[in-house]
Amino acid sequence: MTFEMTDHVPGLSEEQIDQLVDEAEAGHDLDARAAEPNPHLLVVPDDLLDAVAQRAQLDGESPDDVVRRALAAYLDSA
Repeated sequence: MTFEMTDHVPGLSEEQIDQLVDEAEAGHDLDARAAEPNPHLLVVPDDLLDAVAQRAQLDGESPDDVVRRALAAYLDSA
């Protein structure tokens, strides 16, 4: 496989590249953006986190293993 180095971005003019560079260097006002919830974030109550940590310590497992096992048992029983 061969690669070619270039200082040209196909599809963008020099003027467009300069405009993008200027915009990036000016920065963005992140406070002006509306907050968006993280779809990958799962909020777990502290008491449940504590229970998982205690169970993991008792069983000599990681908290991830405890949660994985509990979820699998729940899904198998449904």
